[in-house]
Amino acid sequence: MEIVSLHPLDLDVVGRYIASLRGGVVDPAWSGWFSERLREDVARMGAGDELAANRVTLGMARALSHSQPLFVQQPFGLSFWEAHVDRPIGMLMRPPSRIFQDAGFTPAAVRAMPIRLDLQHGMMGGAYIPARLMDQALALIDEHLERTVKRLVAAEHDPMPTIGLMYEAIAYARDRGLGLYEAMDVVGLDGEGIPGATVVGPDPKRLDPGVRDRIVAYQTPPKRPGLIKRLLGRGTVPLVPNGRPPDASG
Repeated sequence: MEIVSLHPLDLDVVGRYIASLRGGVVDPAWSGWFSERLREDVARMGAGDELAANRVTLGMARALSHSQPLFVQQPFGLSFWEAHVDRPIGMLMRPPSRIFQDAGFTPAAVRAMPIRLDLQHGMMGGAYIPARLMDQALALIDEHLERTVKRLVAAEHDPMPTIGLMYEAIAYARDRGLGLYEAMDVVGLDGEGIPGATVVGPDPKRLDPGVRDRIVAYQTPPKRPGLIKRLLGRGTVPLVPNGRPPDASG
Protein backbone atom coordinates (compact mmCIF):
# COMPACT_ATOMS: atom_id res chain seq x y z
CA MET A 1 0.00 0.00 0.00
CA GLU A 2 1.36 3.42 -0.96
CA ILE A 3 1.40 5.90 1.93
CA VAL A 4 1.03 9.49 0.76
CA SER A 5 1.97 12.34 3.08
CA LEU A 6 1.65 16.11 2.98
CA HIS A 7 4.55 18.21 4.27
CA PRO A 8 4.39 21.89 5.20
CA LEU A 9 6.90 23.43 2.81
CA ASP A 10 9.52 25.53 4.58
CA LEU A 11 11.77 27.02 1.92
CA ASP A 12 14.56 27.63 4.44
CA VAL A 13 14.78 23.87 5.00
CA VAL A 14 14.62 23.26 1.26
CA GLY A 15 17.48 25.71 0.76
CA ARG A 16 19.65 23.82 3.25
CA TYR A 17 18.77 20.54 1.56
CA ILE A 18 19.72 21.84 -1.88
CA ALA A 19 22.96 23.29 -0.49
CA SER A 20 23.77 19.83 0.91
CA LEU A 21 23.16 18.26 -2.49
CA ARG A 22 25.73 20.66 -3.89
CA GLY A 23 28.35 19.57 -1.39
CA GLY A 24 27.49 21.75 1.60
CA VAL A 25 27.26 20.71 5.23
CA VAL A 26 24.62 18.06 5.90
CA ASP A 27 22.30 18.59 8.85
CA PRO A 28 23.26 15.95 11.47
CA ALA A 29 19.58 15.09 11.87
CA TRP A 30 19.57 13.84 8.28
CA SER A 31 22.37 11.32 8.78
CA GLY A 32 19.98 8.37 8.81
CA TRP A 33 18.99 8.85 5.17
CA PHE A 34 21.24 11.43 3.47
CA SER A 35 24.15 9.83 1.63
CA GLU A 36 26.65 10.59 -1.10
CA ARG A 37 24.37 8.75 -3.48
CA LEU A 38 21.92 11.66 -3.36
CA ARG A 39 24.62 14.01 -4.60
CA GLU A 40 25.39 11.58 -7.39
CA ASP A 41 21.66 11.45 -8.19
CA VAL A 42 21.73 15.15 -9.00
CA ALA A 43 24.04 14.43 -11.94
CA ARG A 44 22.05 11.33 -12.92
CA MET A 45 18.76 13.18 -13.05
CA GLY A 46 20.37 15.80 -15.28
CA ALA A 47 21.11 12.95 -17.67
CA GLY A 48 17.44 11.97 -17.66
CA ASP A 49 17.41 9.33 -14.91
CA GLU A 50 13.87 9.48 -13.50
CA LEU A 51 14.59 7.18 -10.55
CA ALA A 52 17.45 9.44 -9.49
CA ALA A 53 15.12 12.44 -9.75
CA ASN A 54 12.54 10.62 -7.64
CA ARG A 55 15.12 10.00 -4.92
CA VAL A 56 16.10 13.67 -4.90
CA THR A 57 12.46 14.76 -4.53
CA LEU A 58 11.94 12.15 -1.83
CA GLY A 59 14.95 13.51 0.05
CA MET A 60 13.33 16.94 0.11
CA ALA A 61 10.27 15.48 1.85
CA ARG A 62 12.50 13.70 4.35
CA ALA A 63 14.33 16.93 5.15
CA LEU A 64 11.02 18.70 5.73
CA SER A 65 9.91 15.90 8.05
CA HIS A 66 12.51 16.90 10.63
CA SER A 67 11.17 20.42 11.10
CA GLN A 68 7.40 20.22 10.55
CA PRO A 69 4.70 17.60 11.15
CA LEU A 70 3.65 15.48 8.21
CA PHE A 71 0.03 14.61 7.57
CA VAL A 72 -0.68 10.99 6.61
CA GLN A 73 -3.93 9.39 5.48
CA GLN A 74 -5.05 6.90 2.86
CA PRO A 75 -6.21 7.85 0.25
CA PHE A 76 -4.60 11.27 0.33
CA GLY A 77 -2.39 13.82 -1.36
CA LEU A 78 -2.59 16.65 -3.87
CA SER A 79 -2.34 14.37 -6.91
CA PHE A 80 -5.14 12.16 -5.55
CA TRP A 81 -7.28 15.23 -4.92
CA GLU A 82 -6.79 16.58 -8.43
CA ALA A 83 -7.40 13.24 -10.17
CA HIS A 84 -10.29 11.85 -8.12
CA VAL A 85 -11.87 14.55 -5.99
CA ASP A 86 -11.65 18.14 -7.20
CA ARG A 87 -9.73 18.94 -10.38
CA PRO A 88 -9.57 22.75 -9.85
CA ILE A 89 -6.95 22.29 -7.14
CA GLY A 90 -4.57 21.37 -9.97
CA MET A 91 -4.48 25.06 -10.95
CA LEU A 92 -2.64 25.75 -7.68
CA MET A 93 -0.17 22.84 -7.91
CA ARG A 94 3.40 23.25 -9.13
CA PRO A 95 6.06 20.63 -10.03
CA PRO A 96 9.05 20.34 -7.66
CA SER A 97 11.38 21.30 -10.50
CA ARG A 98 10.14 24.88 -10.02
CA ILE A 99 11.76 25.00 -6.56
CA PHE A 100 15.08 23.71 -7.90
CA GLN A 101 15.05 26.15 -10.81
CA ASP A 102 14.45 29.00 -8.36
CA ALA A 103 17.59 27.74 -6.57
CA GLY A 104 19.66 28.02 -9.74
CA PHE A 105 19.26 24.64 -11.47
CA THR A 106 18.80 24.80 -15.23
CA PRO A 107 15.58 23.42 -16.78
CA ALA A 108 17.65 20.65 -18.39
CA ALA A 109 19.07 19.61 -15.00
CA VAL A 110 15.61 19.02 -13.51
CA ARG A 111 13.59 17.86 -16.52
CA ALA A 112 13.42 14.29 -15.17
CA MET A 113 11.68 15.37 -11.96
CA PRO A 114 8.09 14.22 -11.52
CA ILE A 115 5.20 16.59 -12.08
CA ARG A 116 2.74 14.64 -9.94
CA LEU A 117 2.94 11.52 -7.79
CA ASP A 118 2.95 8.30 -9.82
CA LEU A 119 1.78 5.30 -7.80
CA GLN A 120 3.66 3.01 -10.17
CA HIS A 121 7.05 4.55 -9.35
CA GLY A 122 7.17 3.99 -5.60
CA MET A 123 9.05 6.31 -3.25
CA MET A 124 9.12 9.88 -4.56
CA GLY A 125 8.11 13.47 -4.05
CA GLY A 126 5.33 15.05 -6.05
CA ALA A 127 3.65 18.41 -6.53
CA TYR A 128 3.43 21.33 -4.15
CA ILE A 129 1.25 24.37 -3.55
CA PRO A 130 3.25 27.54 -2.82
CA ALA A 131 2.59 29.52 0.35
CA ARG A 132 1.05 32.44 -1.52
CA LEU A 133 -1.75 30.16 -2.82
CA MET A 134 -2.72 28.45 0.43
CA ASP A 135 -5.65 30.81 1.04
CA GLN A 136 -7.06 29.82 -2.34
CA ALA A 137 -6.51 26.13 -1.58
CA LEU A 138 -8.47 26.37 1.65
CA ALA A 139 -11.23 28.30 -0.10
CA LEU A 140 -11.52 25.55 -2.74
CA ILE A 141 -11.87 22.87 -0.08
CA ASP A 142 -14.58 24.89 1.65
CA GLU A 143 -16.51 25.96 -1.46
CA HIS A 144 -16.56 22.48 -3.01
CA LEU A 145 -17.18 20.59 0.22
CA GLU A 146 -20.56 19.11 -0.71
CA ARG A 147 -19.34 17.86 -4.10
CA THR A 148 -16.19 16.44 -2.49
CA VAL A 149 -18.14 14.53 0.14
CA LYS A 150 -20.42 12.98 -2.45
CA ARG A 151 -17.55 11.97 -4.72
CA LEU A 152 -15.67 10.29 -1.88
CA VAL A 153 -18.80 8.47 -0.75
CA ALA A 154 -19.44 7.31 -4.34
CA ALA A 155 -15.87 5.97 -4.44
CA GLU A 156 -16.50 4.14 -1.15
CA HIS A 157 -14.10 6.30 0.86
CA ASP A 158 -14.96 7.71 4.27
CA PRO A 159 -15.05 11.49 3.66
CA MET A 160 -14.55 12.54 7.28
CA PRO A 161 -10.89 11.50 7.78
CA THR A 162 -9.84 12.31 4.22
CA ILE A 163 -11.39 15.76 4.00
CA GLY A 164 -10.69 16.51 7.64
CA LEU A 165 -6.97 15.91 7.36
CA MET A 166 -6.69 17.76 4.04
CA TYR A 167 -8.45 20.74 5.59
CA GLU A 168 -6.17 20.55 8.63
CA ALA A 169 -2.94 20.27 6.61
CA ILE A 170 -3.80 23.24 4.41
CA ALA A 171 -4.87 25.35 7.37
CA TYR A 172 -1.69 24.47 9.28
CA ALA A 173 0.54 25.51 6.38
CA ARG A 174 -1.43 28.66 5.62
CA ASP A 175 -1.39 29.86 9.23
CA ARG A 176 2.42 29.60 9.28
CA GLY A 177 3.13 31.13 5.90
CA LEU A 178 4.25 27.80 4.42
CA GLY A 179 3.44 25.87 1.27
CA LEU A 180 2.43 22.21 1.11
CA TYR A 181 4.39 19.40 -0.58
CA GLU A 182 3.29 15.82 -1.25
CA ALA A 183 5.42 12.69 -1.16
CA MET A 184 4.93 8.93 -1.23
CA ASP A 185 6.28 6.29 1.15
CA VAL A 186 8.32 8.69 3.26
CA VAL A 187 6.96 6.99 6.37
CA GLY A 188 4.51 4.28 7.31
CA LEU A 189 1.13 4.96 8.86
CA ASP A 190 2.68 4.81 12.33
CA GLY A 191 5.55 7.12 11.44
CA GLU A 192 8.27 4.52 11.03
CA GLY A 193 11.04 5.62 8.67
CA ILE A 194 12.03 9.06 9.96
CA PRO A 195 13.27 9.04 13.58
CA GLY A 196 11.69 11.88 15.53
CA ALA A 197 9.16 12.79 12.84
CA THR A 198 5.77 14.03 14.04
CA VAL A 199 3.10 12.17 12.10
CA VAL A 200 -0.44 13.57 12.19
CA GLY A 201 -3.32 11.31 11.29
CA PRO A 202 -7.01 12.16 10.97
CA ASP A 203 -9.03 13.01 14.06
CA PRO A 204 -12.51 14.53 13.61
CA LYS A 205 -12.27 16.04 17.11
CA ARG A 206 -9.60 18.46 15.86
CA LEU A 207 -11.73 19.60 12.94
CA ASP A 208 -13.73 22.82 13.12
CA PRO A 209 -17.21 21.80 14.38
CA GLY A 210 -18.92 23.69 11.57
CA VAL A 211 -16.92 21.86 8.89
CA ARG A 212 -17.45 18.53 10.66
CA ASP A 213 -21.22 19.06 10.82
CA ARG A 214 -21.36 19.96 7.13
CA ILE A 215 -19.50 16.78 6.17
CA VAL A 216 -21.95 14.70 8.20
CA ALA A 217 -24.93 16.47 6.64
CA TYR A 218 -23.67 16.09 3.08
CA GLN A 219 -23.10 12.35 3.39
CA THR A 220 -26.54 11.71 4.89
CA PRO A 221 -29.07 10.80 2.18
CA PRO A 222 -32.35 12.78 2.24
CA LYS A 223 -35.12 11.08 4.13
CA ARG A 224 -37.93 9.54 2.14
CA PRO A 225 -41.40 10.77 3.08
CA GLY A 226 -43.31 8.45 5.37
CA LEU A 227 -46.01 6.08 4.16
CA ILE A 228 -48.89 8.34 5.22
CA LYS A 229 -47.38 11.35 3.45
CA ARG A 230 -46.84 9.32 0.31
CA LEU A 231 -50.43 8.03 0.39
CA LEU A 232 -51.81 11.52 0.90
CA GLY A 233 -49.55 12.86 -1.82
CA ARG A 234 -48.13 15.62 0.31
CA GLY A 235 -45.71 17.78 -1.51
CA THR A 236 -47.40 17.18 -4.88
CA VAL A 237 -49.53 19.57 -6.89
CA PRO A 238 -53.24 18.70 -6.56
CA LEU A 239 -55.01 17.84 -9.79
CA VAL A 240 -58.52 18.74 -10.89
CA PRO A 241 -60.69 16.03 -12.50
CA ASN A 242 -59.37 16.72 -16.01
CA GLY A 243 -55.87 15.87 -14.79
CA ARG A 244 -54.57 19.43 -15.01
CA PRO A 245 -53.39 21.53 -12.07
CA PRO A 246 -55.70 24.32 -11.01
CA ASP A 247 -55.08 27.75 -12.55
CA ALA A 248 -52.93 29.89 -10.31
CA SER A 249 -55.41 32.74 -10.67
CA GLY A 250 -58.14 30.58 -9.14
